[in-house]
Amino acid sequence: MIKNATLWIPLLSLGLGAAAAAGWNEEKDTYTYNVVINHEEQYSVWFADRETPKGWKDVGFTGNKQECLKYIEEVWTDMRPLTWRKKMDGMAKGGDSRYKVVINHEEQYSIWFADREAPQGWEDGGFEGSKKECLDYIEEVWTDMRPLSWRKHWKEGK
Repeated sequence: MIKNATLWIPLLSLGLGAAAAAGWNEEKDTYTYNVVINHEEQYSVWFADRETPKGWKDVGFTGNKQECLKYIEEVWTDMRPLTWRKKMDGMAKGGDSRYKVVINHEEQYSIWFADREAPQGWEDGGFEGSKKECLDYIEEVWTDMRPLSWRKHWKEGK
C-alpha cells in the first residue's frame, strides 16, 4: 500500500453526512475510482462517477481503490513534485554549474551559486568557475584552516 499517495475521499461531499463519515468502513468500500494526476505529477484516486476536481486530470485507469493504489505504486516512482525534479535534474546536468568562492569574516572559504548573492556573513572571494575549479582554488589559497581570530590569538602568544 502506498503511504505517500494523496487520497481524495471527501465523504461529506458524498452526502453521507458527518455520522456516516465517522463510521466509514474501508473494507466495505464498493466505489469505482479513477487515478488522477495534478500539474506536479502527483497521483491520487477520485470517484469515477464524479467530475474530476479542478487542477487534476484523469490518467485513464479505473478500478476499485486497491487496484488504483497498486497502479499508482507502479507508475509513481519518484514522489518529488515535478518542479523539484526539474530543478534537481537541471543542477545535476549542469544547469546551475557555475559557482563562486565566498569568504567570511574569519577568512574561511566556501562556494556558492554564481548567480546568487552571497549569504549573510559571506562576501565574494574573487573567483568563479565550476564546482571543481572553485574547490581547487580554495585548496590552493586556504592554507591555514584555523579561523582568523584563532590565528591572531596564537600569533600574539596568548
